[in-house]
Amino acid sequence: MNQSCSQNAIGFEPHVYAPGEYMLDRRGVPVPGYTLDGDAVYDRSRIRTAPWRLKEWDFYQMSDDRLCLQLVIGHVSYAGNCNIALFDHAAGKVIFERGVVTALPFGSMHMPQSAHADSLLTFDRDGAKLSFETRVGIRRLLATFGEFSCDVTLTPAVQKSVLVCTPFQKRREFYFNDKINLLKADVNVRVGETEYAFDPDKTFSLMDWGRGVWPYTHEWYWSSVSTLLNGVPFGFNLGCGFGDDAKVCGTENIVYYGDSLIKLNRMQFAVKADPMEPWRLVSDDGRFQAVLTPRYDRDSITKLFVVNNRCHQMFGTFSGQFTPENGAPVSFENVVGFAEHAVNHW
Repeated sequence: MNQSCSQNAIGFEPHVYAPGEYMLDRRGVPVPGYTLDGDAVYDRSRIRTAPWRLKEWDFYQMSDDRLCLQLVIGHVSYAGNCNIALFDHAAGKVIFERGVVTALPFGSMHMPQSAHADSLLTFDRDGAKLSFETRVGIRRLLATFGEFSCDVTLTPAVQKSVLVCTPFQKRREFYFNDKINLLKADVNVRVGETEYAFDPDKTFSLMDWGRGVWPYTHEWYWSSVSTLLNGVPFGFNLGCGFGDDAKVCGTENIVYYGDSLIKLNRMQFAVKADPMEPWRLVSDDGRFQAVLTPRYDRDSITKLFVVNNRCHQMFGTFSGQFTPENGAPVSFENVVGFAEHAVNHW
């Protein structure tokens, strides 16, 4: 039996945010749209739902063709958490993974209201210490937890990112999300006496910056790549499967290639019942198509309080092609990245 994510093929009128435009109106109703300049405004004071419904997270993933480091600080209002994971996705081996959960943090975590503005986000609880600092576009991530320590510096290889506000069926539910690809990563990480060396020429980070009021039950498909192709930065962020399709006025779907940006409309993910079978990703206009051949299923299950989530994050290699604006199709083969399918109850 196949699983798939295929949003309505009917076109929509995109809304591109003007600089300084708010993504929530004064009634707390989302203004759907997107921007590539990170200049739409998330103002937490405009949210008009119960305080325990707000979810906010900062997620970083640094990877090369073998290793992956994930750092996250976030909350679902009634539970806050940090998590650290280091694994070898080529060998399918977890090297280190630990997290801390706190009860009833609500607004005490002081999550930044912009993914791009200067900020400092910290977590210090039960032996876990994490610090995410952004200064003039450069990001420094520090973390210690028991025998684990890391020091990461991230520098953007491209200046654009895709920021989108997705509405749901209920009028005050929304997902405001900034996906930042192609952050060149200098990673120093140690577990005990062992230092894990990331390839300096192939190590990039993505940032998933999410703020929103979600339905209790939802799912998504998401895929991301950040690497070099033909000697220039190449990456993509693609997703579908969530939100109210009738209200959508922008998508998170984008391809980066050197100085070119290819903004895509809707995507389809075609997935077999066994997630280790190849995944097929196709844009509605045919300008992007790829097949993911998975090699590692990072299958995560979270059950805590009223949370019941499961995510298959499939690491592997992509082969396919894309068509730049006014250009000939560009092919790629055996590019390392991931795609995932998440089903959440939170």
